[in-house]
Amino acid sequence: MKSLSLVSGIALAALALPLSPAFAQTSTPPPQDDQQDQSQDAEVLIVTGSMRVRQGGAQDIKHFRTAAASAGLPLPGGLTVEGLMGEHDLTLPSSTACRQLFCIVAESMPAALPLRADDKLFVGVGFASNLDASQWKREPLNLVAVVDQSGSMTNEPIELVRQSLLKILGQMRAGDRMSIILYGNDAHVHLKPLDFAGNRDRIAAAIRAIDIDGATNMESGLRLGYDTAIADAPGFKGNTRVMLFTDEQPNVGASDAESFMGMAEAASHKGIGLTTIGVGVQFDAALATRVSSTRGGNLFFIADAAEVASVFDKQLDTMGSEVAHDLALTLKPAAGYRISGVFGVPADVMEETAEGTITVRVPTVFLSTNGGGIFATLAKASDRQDLPPAQLAAGTPVLDVSVSWKDAKTGTPGTDRAAALAPASKASVALQSAHLLVDEFLAVRDASVAYHKNENPKAAFALLDGLAGRIEAASLPGMDDETKLVGNMRAQAAFYSGYGGELPKAMRHLAVVGRWEVTGATGFEDIHRGDRMEFTKGMELLTYRKASGFESADETEDYEINEKQVHLVASRLVMNYRPNGDKMVMSLSDNDGRAYIWLRRMD
Repeated sequence: MKSLSLVSGIALAALALPLSPAFAQTSTPPPQDDQQDQSQDAEVLIVTGSMRVRQGGAQDIKHFRTAAASAGLPLPGGLTVEGLMGEHDLTLPSSTACRQLFCIVAESMPAALPLRADDKLFVGVGFASNLDASQWKREPLNLVAVVDQSGSMTNEPIELVRQSLLKILGQMRAGDRMSIILYGNDAHVHLKPLDFAGNRDRIAAAIRAIDIDGATNMESGLRLGYDTAIADAPGFKGNTRVMLFTDEQPNVGASDAESFMGMAEAASHKGIGLTTIGVGVQFDAALATRVSSTRGGNLFFIADAAEVASVFDKQLDTMGSEVAHDLALTLKPAAGYRISGVFGVPADVMEETAEGTITVRVPTVFLSTNGGGIFATLAKASDRQDLPPAQLAAGTPVLDVSVSWKDAKTGTPGTDRAAALAPASKASVALQSAHLLVDEFLAVRDASVAYHKNENPKAAFALLDGLAGRIEAASLPGMDDETKLVGNMRAQAAFYSGYGGELPKAMRHLAVVGRWEVTGATGFEDIHRGDRMEFTKGMELLTYRKASGFESADETEDYEINEKQVHLVASRLVMNYRPNGDKMVMSLSDNDGRAYIWLRRMD
């Protein structure tokens, strides 16, 4: 017999079931430290031609995508244009090779953004480097992992941290080093700096021993992490970097972005960068996004076990490889035009002069698997309000761009210049893709605002429906994830607008929310006919025993859910569920046979 309140023999079998992104399996992967230590010098990033480079800060919008796929229309605050672009290779083509550490490339095309009708031109300023991909390999890595072990990291988030660190360990080679700082109520050194060579088993054991304890004193954890890194860096020949794993919900010590940005900035000037890894569906991206925008910072998100491999297999070597610091990118439009928008960086890193020149300050440029850049829109100058756009012959400059920067390793200054010429032929695929991504950002952001702030799901649907058509019509490569994201959001907006009768796949879990009466149960020792169960919108399951009179819940536990399965966190049970109108069946199976709960909706 099984119990909803006690761990049963079903736990391991149930958790091995393949789950969708709403919640992932939490079993630890097979040990990697049983293999013999060996040099992995041959395992370097393989990219043809020159290395790709892109700005720091948010590198993806995976948290936003996860919310759209599993929890309804996401809030607009979780979406950044720089994160959206960071998931795509937007390397602009150039007719001349880059002959220095950092270069810029410029290209323009006609603008066709439905939500920005005044824009006439769309201009890309791409980043390039002369680093040879066939010759490059990362420096030895001295990784200081700072891990949030607070209560909010219980279950899946802390397991994702363990899996991430084991994945990193599996890619380390002779010369690398790792240390681990844990923080809850306060911070302590869990693993002192230890060389990878000869110590793989010890490091792996320390990773597996990471557990939950206390509140969220992120300030204490980061301070100790930086202190450890700064003390160890002088004796290490390579790149020392702090990697923060957290769900970003500090509730003890400093909790404001400015405090953490100050720490990161100071450490960067001492050669210590910060990579933030957001984990779990409850991740609060706002703080992390701001902290990652400072000098030496970048941000990635991991929602489930599959993304552990996606992030660290592809990007470990480059995510800590800083190329240039303190970029000042100056954009000057041609006469008769003004810069009407800049995309690819947060708004607070831009300055505008009275003459209409914009300077964008990028704290750090990293090597990357995806090429980055800054993108701008040009509209008619204000003094041409009632005149046609200024005529520009093909091949004449529409935007002059200059950049200054410092070599991240030596501090040596560098400069470059480029000019975006008026369109003379069809734009490159990279620039078309960037244009479509800006269109997507604007429409998705406005749809989220329409739904959440204006309470207008029909306006949200109209925005998403139009965007879905434009993405399909563009037929650009690499847009499958965008089609899926917009499709998920469109289906949900349609349902909320009354345009569809069936719950979209991403919303089917909402069918369990409410109060249910147990009409029958087999295979459970503590669930009986007449008992009541309530699934709340706050992801709590309340169980009321008939024998207790229903005055208050006899048991309360958190649950996680996708469109097919419910994970009862404390009970460590994963149950299939099948709603049908006002009835629902929940079931599971193990070596003891199958167990069922039949329910009837009460509200």
